[in-house]
Amino acid sequence: MGVHDAKNYVGAFCEITWKDRNGNTHVTLATVEDARYVPLYGAYLITDAEDIRLDQVIAIQFAEAATRKAA
Repeated sequence: MGVHDAKNYVGAFCEITWKDRNGNTHVTLATVEDARYVPLYGAYLITDAEDIRLDQVIAIQFAEAATRKAA
């Protein structure tokens, strides 16, 4: 996922599935505050819970879509 794709989720409450550096998969429910390129670090998804590198994101969807799928 690139920064331009991630900008579509700014301001939305999302379910973000991502892998950490050890290969463990995590799911975070958070409001996306920004998506930007940080020099020396790369592209990041900045949320109210934590910052996630975009190259580690497996999937992202609006949280209301995630709750509909679970129901």
